[in-house]
Amino acid sequence: MEQAVFISKLEHLKYCDENFTRLYFGNEFCERLLPSRQDLQKVLSFINKKKLSFTFVTPYVTNQGLAKIEKLLVFLAEKCPQAEMVFNDWGVFHFLQEKQLSIIPVLGRLLLKMKRGPRIMNIIDKVPEETRRYFRTPSLTVPEISSFLKRNRIFRVELDNLLQGIDLNGSDKDIHASLYLPFAFISTTRFCLTANCEDEAKKEYVGVFPCNQECQRYTFTLVNPVMTVPLVRKGNTIFFMNDTLPEAVTRQQVDRIVIEPEIPL
Repeated sequence: MEQAVFISKLEHLKYCDENFTRLYFGNEFCERLLPSRQDLQKVLSFINKKKLSFTFVTPYVTNQGLAKIEKLLVFLAEKCPQAEMVFNDWGVFHFLQEKQLSIIPVLGRLLLKMKRGPRIMNIIDKVPEETRRYFRTPSLTVPEISSFLKRNRIFRVELDNLLQGIDLNGSDKDIHASLYLPFAFISTTRFCLTANCEDEAKKEYVGVFPCNQECQRYTFTLVNPVMTVPLVRKGNTIFFMNDTLPEAVTRQQVDRIVIEPEIPL
């Protein structure tokens, strides 16, 4: 079982100890938090010194964000040609294909569809077994999707550790899976409710506005009796925590664990 650690900031390199053989670095949820080329270079120097494998993580993007990612990927392909890239936007993958870069594509957890909300645990024991399996099954088990991924040389996908569990029975054995612990995302949006939260005059504004990266200073805990666990809002994304390994891991259907020592945003 490969062990990886996922960080989104340089100061979190402190979490990368001898327990890990791979480093994930980047951001899945906001193009404004993409690292600079200088930061990427510092991380590459770190992994070279430590002899670690590397995975660069990218978010869904606008055209502006795509232009920034393109420059980072060209740089990455030159400096670390065997790196992986987790993509959460098909436009990013298209660029990788178009430029024929050597970087290995990995399907991000935002693009692998599953039922995510914790409310599902209120009914999971009240529905037939067939329905429970549906709630635990990712889109990866659909033959047409697996065939599409393989045709495009995508042989790894990223999974969240959802409360209802994960059922990978029937999935293509050529496609490997990584599991993220302990933070699982529920939903994300460009309409960031943390943006401008320090400005009382803008408390009623909801939209896609310029921000001062308030998400790097504030984290909100959300509690509701309908939810079976507390929710965590960080920037434009809602998470929950689950550090219990599902059966899919013990059955060797997942071959990489990705540890998130802090919320990856």
